[in-house]
Amino acid sequence: MTLYQLDPQAYGPRYPHELSGGQQQRVGVARALAAEPNVLLMDEPFGALDPIIRTKAQEDLLAIQKRFGTTVILVTHDMEEAVHMGDKIAVMDAGKVLQYAKPAEILARPANGFVETLVGSSERPFRLLSLGRVRDAVEPGGAEGEAIPGDASQRDALAELLWSGRPALPVKGADGKPLGRVTVEGLVKRARPA
Repeated sequence: MTLYQLDPQAYGPRYPHELSGGQQQRVGVARALAAEPNVLLMDEPFGALDPIIRTKAQEDLLAIQKRFGTTVILVTHDMEEAVHMGDKIAVMDAGKVLQYAKPAEILARPANGFVETLVGSSERPFRLLSLGRVRDAVEPGGAEGEAIPGDASQRDALAELLWSGRPALPVKGADGKPLGRVTVEGLVKRARPA
């Protein structure tokens, strides 16, 4: 429970009805992980959570999975969640696997029309950018304004560029030192499958 920022002294004695939906979700995952399983199957685990709690619960699960190395099979109908959470994605229809690949492969080269519809043609460029880090898109040169961290997603960088109306953003490393810049033009090129 400590891994999920739930103090066992405060939350251990409580009954489920005394917890919020997000707390119930985190306690459920913590209980499942307490047995140290090799594989954890989760069916739509974040579906009933509000967006803020959902994002936090997803990040917590990714951190815990990384720490313990547990294989998590996550069933979801939310392609955004699948791309964000998955190392590999199996797209199924009527009990058949239509495509099994890394998120970038599914986004760039859907196996058929069903998969293409599922990944969403208008969302595909943004989902592709969400997989890459800004540090991988850095170009030489400078730019005006507050720097974006190199570990931010390329999608976040493009959103900031479009929102601010700037053609480029400075990029900084984890140490705060400048790495270069990221541009709208460069990110748009990266949003297209190779």
